[in-house]
Amino acid sequence: MDNSFAIGLSAQQVLHQRMDTTANNLANMTTTGFKAEHLVMRELSERPAAAADLPNGISFVNAWKLQRDMSGGPIEHTGNPLDAAIQGEGFFSVQTPDGTAYTRDGRFGLDSSGQLVTHDGMPVLGSGGPITLDPDAGPVTIGKDGAIVQDGQVVGTLNIVAFDAPAGLEKMGGNLWKANGQPTRAPEGMTVAGGALEGSNVNPVVELTHMIDISRTYEAVGQMLNQADQLRGSSIDKLSRTS
Repeated sequence: MDNSFAIGLSAQQVLHQRMDTTANNLANMTTTGFKAEHLVMRELSERPAAAADLPNGISFVNAWKLQRDMSGGPIEHTGNPLDAAIQGEGFFSVQTPDGTAYTRDGRFGLDSSGQLVTHDGMPVLGSGGPITLDPDAGPVTIGKDGAIVQDGQVVGTLNIVAFDAPAGLEKMGGNLWKANGQPTRAPEGMTVAGGALEGSNVNPVVELTHMIDISRTYEAVGQMLNQADQLRGSSIDKLSRTS
């Protein structure tokens, strides 16, 4: 394979992955607590192609990892007293069959036994374990410190933890994250907004701009490959005629 095809195919592969990431961000622009992701690329130490006049002038890159923007999303008031949004650093703790998971998605409710659960039915953990409320004991409020008050009594406090490297959390699906051995700590400067949810931090204008740029670049690379293919065919045809 000549240099132009090697470079073009390498570029298209990375552009395809960038497009997938951008499309995923746009698809989650309304997902509660979603964090935008961007593809980080790195230069390959191996050089699968070189030019005769510039033997060290051709570099290749590949998709290295996803970088997550862990900044907070907009706070949207819902009026549902069991909804909760974290302002600042931190994650809610959730009990799953695979152990404790973490989320910024505060769409909480009660199951049939009065236990506080996520929108997928996973128990939400308090400082002493799962939190159980009495559906008939009166209105519920969630304080800025995560304390859950019902009928004037604190019935539990949301277990909210922080990580030194939150971008290193691993996605589990269902808007949940796995810590992968990272130690938890108390969040600093965090407050909880009861009756509200944190929106996605995806900026649709920025993502649409990225998508347009990626599409144009992909098209330009495709045209370069077509031109190179035509030139190659023309050269072969001329050589066959002269021979």
